[in-house]
Amino acid sequence: MIQFHRKYNWISLETENSIIISTLVERWKNMLDSNLKESAYHEFIHDNAGFFFGNDNCYLTISKLKLGSDYETDFINVIDQRSNGIIYELIEIEKPNSKLFTTGGAPAKDFSNAMQQIRDWKRFLMENKTWFKKYLPSQTTRVVSNPGVIFTIIIGRRTENSLEIEKRNQIADELKINIRSFDYLTDLLERRRFFNNACLDINGELWLENQIENPFYKAISDSKWRKFCSSKFNWTHFYKNSCKEIVKIRDYNNLIHDFLNNSTSEENEI
Repeated sequence: MIQFHRKYNWISLETENSIIISTLVERWKNMLDSNLKESAYHEFIHDNAGFFFGNDNCYLTISKLKLGSDYETDFINVIDQRSNGIIYELIEIEKPNSKLFTTGGAPAKDFSNAMQQIRDWKRFLMENKTWFKKYLPSQTTRVVSNPGVIFTIIIGRRTENSLEIEKRNQIADELKINIRSFDYLTDLLERRRFFNNACLDINGELWLENQIENPFYKAISDSKWRKFCSSKFNWTHFYKNSCKEIVKIRDYNNLIHDFLNNSTSEENEI
């Protein structure tokens, strides 16, 4: 397994270890062409959160964070805005075969349910500022104007139907949310780039700059995030100030074994 004080050659995932990524993308595309339960897609994204969402301002994804006792997010991306604090992206996923609109042009069932879910989340956050400050701490608890949270629905497949696109964009603009297809997630996988070091300027611990870039991390659980929030942390320059703790609380998927056991394993360390 990963030894945290060593440095690894994550860039090799674009070259010597590219088979790991191509196989992952193929598995994902096969899933999109299958009529699976929503839970199957959630599990795949959960186990490969670092490949879908990891970038230079997001190294941590939370799975199924409960908003009070009534609501639960599918995922939350913790996005570091440096001195401007954290933006939390709350994500609701449906299924690749879910439709946005009926033949009559009205929002279809899954799409309507997803939009209602977002409305419920917004209302909960506006009415529960104490909870908001405790479990989504940042520079603001605003939800509507200059918010500390953004909302994303991932549903269906990409379409070239211009009328549907126009209606979808109108709804997204009115609700002030993002509406993405599952093909958007495919794009994130296929366009993922890898770096051996972050740009966090962590003094004297260069291994942390390497370890935070580890793309094999899974989404963390509700309980892990709540425990993390019980300790005081600085929400400005979040990843720089919390890097060591984040590296330790993340779990890593089984693809890490393929990376470490690659026949050119000597190229996996730097």
